Amino acid sequence: MKLSTIIFSTLFLFILQVNRVGAKDYAVSSAKEIDELNLVAGDRVLLKKGVWKDQSLVFKGIGTADKPIIFKAEKAGETIISGHSTLVIDGEFLVVDGLVFRDGEAFKKNVIAFSEQSKNCRLTNTSITAYDNAEKKMRNSWIVLYGERNRVDHCYVKGKTNIGTTVGVYVADKPNYHRIDHNYFDGRPPYGGNGGEIIRAGVDRTSLMDSYTTIENNIFDNCDGEIEIVSNKSTHNTIRNNLFFECSGMLTLRHGNHATVYGNIFIGNQKKKSGGVRLIGENHKVYNNYFHGLTGKGLNATITFMNAWENPPLWGYWQVKNAEVYNNTLIDCEEPFVIGSGKNEKTFLPLLNTRVFRNYISSTTPVVVWEEVSAKTAENVRFEDNLLRGKTGEQGFTVISQKYQKDKYSFIYPDKAHAQIGFPPLAEEQVRLLEGEGIGPEWQRIDKKFVIKE
Repeated sequence: MKLSTIIFSTLFLFILQVNRVGAKDYAVSSAKEIDELNLVAGDRVLLKKGVWKDQSLVFKGIGTADKPIIFKAEKAGETIISGHSTLVIDGEFLVVDGLVFRDGEAFKKNVIAFSEQSKNCRLTNTSITAYDNAEKKMRNSWIVLYGERNRVDHCYVKGKTNIGTTVGVYVADKPNYHRIDHNYFDGRPPYGGNGGEIIRAGVDRTSLMDSYTTIENNIFDNCDGEIEIVSNKSTHNTIRNNLFFECSGMLTLRHGNHATVYGNIFIGNQKKKSGGVRLIGENHKVYNNYFHGLTGKGLNATITFMNAWENPPLWGYWQVKNAEVYNNTLIDCEEPFVIGSGKNEKTFLPLLNTRVFRNYISSTTPVVVWEEVSAKTAENVRFEDNLLRGKTGEQGFTVISQKYQKDKYSFIYPDKAHAQIGFPPLAEEQVRLLEGEGIGPEWQRIDKKFVIKE
């Protein structure tokens, strides 16, 4: 460890201790003991080691930015919350740290819920596994975020099988600015229908409201719950620097407008129905993403633009308008671009005023699949300044030689003469994703490398 890092960590711990002058530590062993506490800024609640079964935990209090109230395991990873236990986080500047939710069943309740009154609260360094309802059609979520400026980070979540999104964000009448980051979503088996998302940011009835949620630096590993791994259903959200590894599904901009999607890595390794990004709605930007070995077609192709309904309700399919898709790299993907996916008698409105430019594609298949022929007109979609290793008669693509660059992670880039096209060189935070470093709880290392199979 660098000396500067040691000095900073020591100083940080010293400041925390200074800020806790007058605060108290409470060692507790039941929800009843927690309910009896009158917590103030700087206090810590230490949950004793062992199994906490059938406990309705409610963490309430008002902390401050420099004196949060801490609710943590006596030893990280050794306080097991099980049975019918649930947790509600209700207050301001509250931090939940180091818990394990395992071998439980919450029925219709959500396992962990940030309340509508919660602000600046955090769930970190925590895991949830084997917390399914025996009745697979009984809906609930494992984590829900109401309130404002709450955060879920460095958690490990695996294998939800019953209906209901794993992590749900709920939008009210003002932006919430939530953050979901550095989590490891280690698989979700196919549910068999709608309702198997990993993260859903909003719902249809509030989909035109601003959320400003950020989803970043997460790993989605073999998440096959349904076609929508991440489902954007609100406005002004940012989805960046995530790794989607061998997932049968995709990132879907299902409702809402003004989504920004960049720096994400999609590695399919030829897995069936592995997809990229599906666009619905207005003013989305999709750029600097890397797609490799995806087999999805049509609705879950690599980059697919859906047709829309005429005068749709909030839960319908809205028209793609003013989208910009640029500086992405697509390598060995079954259907690189699909225009007008989902077209039928009801879903017939084509996209409008959309640009696809400066992307780098390597493909032996048709580079563009036109399900909506009318979208070939310039007022609908314009392909400009894209590079292609392959063959095409499409306008807006320059066919180049087979020369290319490859880094040690097997990521492919254009030759040096075209180095400004497509996905830029891997940034440090993207390398950490591929190495599984700094993701998930500190007490549970990821023993896996995420590699492109050649």
